Amino acid sequence: MQKIGIKFINIEFENGRGIAKNLQSFIIEGDYAISSIVDQLEKEKMIVLDVSKEDNMPEFTVTLEGFDEEEIGYKLYQEVNENWEETSLDNLDLDRTPQWLIWTIGLVLLSYFVVALIETSAIYNWYSIKYEIDGIFAGIGAFITAFTPIVGSVIAYWSATELWQWQWYNALFIFFFYYLPLVGFIFYLVWAVLKALYMDKWYRFRHSEFN
Repeated sequence: MQKIGIKFINIEFENGRGIAKNLQSFIIEGDYAISSIVDQLEKEKMIVLDVSKEDNMPEFTVTLEGFDEEEIGYKLYQEVNENWEETSLDNLDLDRTPQWLIWTIGLVLLSYFVVALIETSAIYNWYSIKYEIDGIFAGIGAFITAFTPIVGSVIAYWSATELWQWQWYNALFIFFFYYLPLVGFIFYLVWAVLKALYMDKWYRFRHSEFN
């Protein structure tokens, strides 16, 4: 668990509830209620937040950027040797990029390169045998086509099933499986946008005891 302390300075009353809503999903200790958080804000008490989850740090960064735009005064603290020391967002030793996202991107790129090489061979046969294109031109065309997303996979699938006599499901898996992490990443982006737009409602849905 990674704790961060935050203290607000000279908070105007009308801003308190809005700030409390932004902080509520990061609270890990004490009372989660909006009224309790507002009370701590008005008394300029330090509030302890949790940004250890992979998706929390990006959200927390966006939250702070919103405070900066609204010129809301605050100070950040991190725990060092069981003491709280003032710090800044840039000095916090936290991973702001989800590890699964890094692995997904790496897997997609590696798979894309390996499969493109296999596709080049299949597409070369397709061009040279099916359309009787001269060897060097077929090779250049196959290389370019293989590294073209979707198009290369489709033509390689045709070639493998018609010329290499592959089973359709084998060709489908080989030439299209590496799109699955990409599809998952797209769903993640859609989820992240929806969560950003409706984060407060979603949080309340999961924690009905908060008000």
